[in-house]
Amino acid sequence: MAYIVRRQSIYYLNLRLPKHLFPSRHTLRISLRVRERQAALYLASSLAQQVLCHLTEHPLTAPETLRALCTQWRDSTPKPFTMAAPRRATAATGKPQSDGPTLATLSKLYIEEGKRGGTWRQASTEEVERALADLFELLGDMPAKAFDAQQARLLKERLSLCPQYFGLRPEFKGKTLKQVIESGSTYKTITAVTVNNRLRKLTAFLNWCKANGYVADNPLTGMKVMTGSAKEARLSFERHDLAALLNLEGLRQESRKHPWRYWLPFLGRFTGARLEELCQLRVDDVIEQQGIPCIRIDDSHEGQSLKNASSRRVLPLHHALIEHGLLQHAESVKTSGADRLFPELEAVRGKRGHAASKWFGRYKTKLDITDPRKTFHSFRHTFIDDLRDAGVQDSLIKRMVGHEDSSVTFGVYGSRTPIKAMVEAIKHIK
Repeated sequence: MAYIVRRQSIYYLNLRLPKHLFPSRHTLRISLRVRERQAALYLASSLAQQVLCHLTEHPLTAPETLRALCTQWRDSTPKPFTMAAPRRATAATGKPQSDGPTLATLSKLYIEEGKRGGTWRQASTEEVERALADLFELLGDMPAKAFDAQQARLLKERLSLCPQYFGLRPEFKGKTLKQVIESGSTYKTITAVTVNNRLRKLTAFLNWCKANGYVADNPLTGMKVMTGSAKEARLSFERHDLAALLNLEGLRQESRKHPWRYWLPFLGRFTGARLEELCQLRVDDVIEQQGIPCIRIDDSHEGQSLKNASSRRVLPLHHALIEHGLLQHAESVKTSGADRLFPELEAVRGKRGHAASKWFGRYKTKLDITDPRKTFHSFRHTFIDDLRDAGVQDSLIKRMVGHEDSSVTFGVYGSRTPIKAMVEAIKHIK
């Protein structure tokens, strides 16, 4: 996990090192040599991603070497917002002061207010800051009143051209995001879903600006990239896919150093839960309810988050998970003193599923499952399809996978968790 701190007007990056690689040293602190928070967030994100990439390839790097590399990367990374400097100078000499506060100034107030009011959890705060950093990197700073419909369209266009894993790709080293998208080079861009997520965060920021009287209108309202349906975006796994992915011997080999590689595919198959929901499970989320072993998907602890309120649920454990020893695994982890079910999974930009998602992509490709629409999320689709094929009530399926149920009978009055009905339902998952 990475975060920034401010000491005597200078921002520093505090980078938490993986415990299994650095048992005697947990944190690396690097001076970012910047005084502007948005610049610090941009630089810290870039450094953290480069460190992660380096440790993936060179896990035995000494802390001193890692510090030296961070210093080199920091000095070679172009500082963001430099494009805005001439604009500010022009405003000081040629424009009246009535232009009002800039977006960067308002973004600080927005973040501070959100933190004071407990508006977001840590992961959500990082996502908001990431979206704002993209805004300033792609458009520069400007008076809030100058952000009009043309700027909104330009922002959407440039976000759609952003590369995937920008901070991890060696070919982008030393380049700014704006330089990459204007280079005309060919690369894989972020998905439409990611673009729309960033636009939603920025729309909320502009709504705040409007509500507080800084702007008259929000040109981002309704702005989004058109996407296909979720059914087109993800496919369910076929039976031969499941046989290959859940091969016991194959998973045992994969999990020799990382136990979570064994458990996550099984949990995905037999719970239909989202990857992030599984990766953030705690030992005390393995519970017993009505005499039945269950897992609790919740956001009651630091580092846990849910997609929405309907995601909070309790699920009975499939007999296959119990037979494979999940309860014993949980007890073993608890005895070791760890509080999370998969303590090796460290958060990257607030998401504990980062490493697991990357590994699963490599794992399925090795098994010749190469359709990009088949991802870890396909376990969820398969789970839902199997329950529907078995004639399980749709309202119960929604309850099990954490989907909102808009019907009055089940959505409003059905507050009791139907554990025994769920037990009968999951018997259909073979």
